Amino acid sequence: MNQPLIARDAKEKDPLPPAQRNLRRKLILQDSLALLTLAAITVCIAILTYFFFHSFREHRSVLEKRWYQRGEEALAAGHPKDAVEAFRSALSLSSSNPTYELPLAEALAEAGRTGEAYAYFSTLHDAEPGDGFLNLQLARLAVRRKDQQQAIDFYRSALNGAWPGQGTEQRLQIRLELAKYLLSLGKTTDAQGELLTAEGNSLDNPSALFEIASLLKQADDPSDALTAYQRVVRHIRASRKQVLQALFAEAQIAVSMGQYKRGTLALDRYSAIIRQHPAGATAEEKHAAFQQQARLQRMLRLIPFYGLQPKQHAQRVLLEAEIAHRRLENCVHQQQSQTQSQDSTSPDAAELSNLGSTWKQIGPMSLRQLAGDAAAQQGLIAWVNQTEITTARICGAPSGDDALLLQLAQVPDKTE
Repeated sequence: MNQPLIARDAKEKDPLPPAQRNLRRKLILQDSLALLTLAAITVCIAILTYFFFHSFREHRSVLEKRWYQRGEEALAAGHPKDAVEAFRSALSLSSSNPTYELPLAEALAEAGRTGEAYAYFSTLHDAEPGDGFLNLQLARLAVRRKDQQQAIDFYRSALNGAWPGQGTEQRLQIRLELAKYLLSLGKTTDAQGELLTAEGNSLDNPSALFEIASLLKQADDPSDALTAYQRVVRHIRASRKQVLQALFAEAQIAVSMGQYKRGTLALDRYSAIIRQHPAGATAEEKHAAFQQQARLQRMLRLIPFYGLQPKQHAQRVLLEAEIAHRRLENCVHQQQSQTQSQDSTSPDAAELSNLGSTWKQIGPMSLRQLAGDAAAQQGLIAWVNQTEITTARICGAPSGDDALLLQLAQVPDKTE
């Protein structure tokens, strides 16, 4: 009973004829298919865009790595300029990558482009001010820029900075580098402080001790240099070559300080090792050591040490005086031969004449007289020293015993 009523109502609401209704359905279907097609095309385009973009990113990543690898190879081969261009290309393909910025800064530094390298390292340092490596690079760049105080400050920051996994060795090398820089600036006292600290941190490293000893010698600290060389000699891990070189250096420093017996003992030990191990040193090194040993042994027979008996002391003073007197006579004869005249008015001739006059006053003393007269001994020793120094200046470098006496005259404080 309700169905005819519903059908009548439907006809009243949709007055279109059946043909038009079919057309409408067809249009709706076409529109739906068109929308679905557009949606499918959009999805396909999106998928293609994603794949193209992903492929582009992959290709760009490959190019980044390729340029970075070229930069590393160029840097390792010693071509920093090529490395700079390669690292710049890698960085241009990356929005910001510290992995590329750090080697680029290193390449710029090696290429001598100090300003650009300093800018890169400063930017990296601002992000990590406690990084030891960055502080060290900035210190080296400050050295190039001749900014002394900044270089020293960065070196000290590098010493206090972080060095993951290699702190002890790195800090030692930085301290030695700082010490060398301070020496180049003439700051010997500051350099000595750094070197003594480095020595305290290197007691188990004979190679480092040897280098420190050499630097202490350059820093006008022979006493501490001797101590460092002795530590090398006594070190259980020191090689035979290091021991021999340390003994020879110890002898040289001891002689420069007037400690001739100590120098002789060092060379005696050197000779003992060489006798057991002839291949421990080169022929040139052995020749130099044996010559120095012979000179020192002769010195020990010439020097009038105060611990000698009075007669023996006086004998050595007389021996030195006789050697110096012969040197004076030879020098006077040489001067006369060169000038072919006796021009007593020249400064050199006057000095030689004064030395000759003094010799006439103090030279003829007998051994007995000299042994009991300490003042006369001092006067004669002073005359020997002055004679050797003056004749060396006027007549050239001496040889033999005179060369030894000249060396003794230049080191007035002589000890055994």
